[in-house]
Amino acid sequence: MSPRRPVVYLDESFIHHHYAHHADSLYYPDSKTTKPKHKGRRYCFIAGNLDDGSDAAHLLGLEIFVGGTKNGRTVKDYHAMFNHDYFVDWFGKLMDEVEKLGWASAVFVMDNAMYHKSKPQTTPKGSWKKVDLYDACVSHGILEVSITDLKTTIWKALKKHLDEHVLPVVVEMAKTRGHRVVYSAPGFSELQPIEMVWANVKGSVGRAYTSTTTFQDVRDRLDKAFHELDTKVIHNTIAYSEAIQT
Repeated sequence: MSPRRPVVYLDESFIHHHYAHHADSLYYPDSKTTKPKHKGRRYCFIAGNLDDGSDAAHLLGLEIFVGGTKNGRTVKDYHAMFNHDYFVDWFGKLMDEVEKLGWASAVFVMDNAMYHKSKPQTTPKGSWKKVDLYDACVSHGILEVSITDLKTTIWKALKKHLDEHVLPVVVEMAKTRGHRVVYSAPGFSELQPIEMVWANVKGSVGRAYTSTTTFQDVRDRLDKAFHELDTKVIHNTIAYSEAIQT
């Protein structure tokens, strides 16, 4: 029997300056009905849970930064604080960290956020001119279209080929290094164990909130909550998610 592949569950979240309760529901980030409506400054964070098959799980790649505005505008959805370039850079460092622990052939599980699935910048787009789309078809060996076809026909054939043969950047990055990326099913955040880690950390910070809590207080408490996060707690979130899938 081949050895068990390590699994890294990764995700992003945030905590608002005035977060003062511990009643979060788990939700899929694209949900229109349950998405938080907080405005203003917040701390955004990203990390991965490493499940290596032992009883001691690990939190890897933790990064925390101030969010709330982007290009001078208030951002309602914390996912808008992350972008493709940031995520690609962070994902590369996460793989470095996993490999430094001696692990190869890891499986990285992430949700379907757009910046998780972005393709190379050179990938043709439907907004291109018809002649450029046709040239792209030729370069990709798509022979069933003609320059006399409608642009929509050319794009349909090209898009099908791109969807099937051009991998998202992070998928290709992982593949090149012997790892694998898996996208979780939309609408089932309870299957993503790191969501429960977020609830644990945010609950710890929220219970300490008072009317005099400063933004720096929130950061200090957030750092403390992550520092004190027990490996057994992380392991139990993974075990729970795996149990409800069986």
